[in-house]
Amino acid sequence: MDRLISIELFGQAYTFRASGQVSQAEEVTNYVAGEVEKARATGEAPGKLDTIILAALNIANDYLELRRSRQDLVRDIDQRCKILIEHIDANG
Repeated sequence: MDRLISIELFGQAYTFRASGQVSQAEEVTNYVAGEVEKARATGEAPGKLDTIILAALNIANDYLELRRSRQDLVRDIDQRCKILIEHIDANG
C-alpha cells in the first residue's frame, strides 16, 4: 500500500508516494533532511542547489563506504568458511 511521505527542505515541503514500509521511508527522509542541514551548516555551499549537491555527494560517499565494508565482510566470511570447510574435510 502506497503512503504519502513529506520532506521539508529550505522551507518547502516535497511529498512523494512510498511503497513498502512507511517507517523506512520516513527514515530516508529524515536522513536526507539531516544531510542537507549538515551541508548547509558547513557554509561551504553558497546556494540551495550547491547545498543539495554537497548533501548528495555526502550521501553517495556514505553509501559507497558501506558497500565497500559489506564487500569486505562478505569476502572475510567467505574466506573463513573455506578455511572451516578445509579443516572439516582434513579432520572429518
